[in-house]
Amino acid sequence: GEGKPKYLNSPETDTFHKGRELYGLFEAKKANRNLDKVLIVEGYMDVISLAQFNINYSVATLGTATSTHHLERLYKTVPLIVFCFDGDGAGLKAAKRALDTVMPVINDGQQAKFLFLPEGEDPDTLVRKNGKDAFEQLIDTATPMSEYFFNTLSNNIDMESIEGRAVFSSQALPLIQQMRPSLLQQMMKDRICELTGLTIEQLTSSN
Repeated sequence: GEGKPKYLNSPETDTFHKGRELYGLFEAKKANRNLDKVLIVEGYMDVISLAQFNINYSVATLGTATSTHHLERLYKTVPLIVFCFDGDGAGLKAAKRALDTVMPVINDGQQAKFLFLPEGEDPDTLVRKNGKDAFEQLIDTATPMSEYFFNTLSNNIDMESIEGRAVFSSQALPLIQQMRPSLLQQMMKDRICELTGLTIEQLTSSN
């Protein structure tokens, strides 16, 4: 209340590189000997609230956007990262930034998923309202990165029209080309071909 901020973010310093740290990662490793996934949430209090309900594999960045360094560090520990966002406009923008960051990082054998909470809710409020099991069911049904990627780019585009498919491919292909060579990259290229009716040679010759 009274216009006071929820969090006070300190500056980056020579002794504390907050852009490289993840709040709760040490505790997540300590609580889970065989940690198989990490949930990235937007705030410290979300990490604390989830831990109170024994969901002890969430982390948060220290007031910065999720970076390549954060993701590479996490993928050395777990094969699956689930990004959790509030279902408002700010959450959608943050998800797009996370997508742009994870695509050039992800390798075969690794997964990224996207979880959007109902508008007006965050992990803190939702886990207190519905409990651990209901929240973990949401995590289990999170949208895979490839599905979120294609859904986002095709949104508001008429994929039935030639013009719409051309716009879609011109936006999607450069992003996929930035990915590391992998089976996932190849399968996403194949998906563009399915959606546009063009071969990869035709698509790349026009870009």
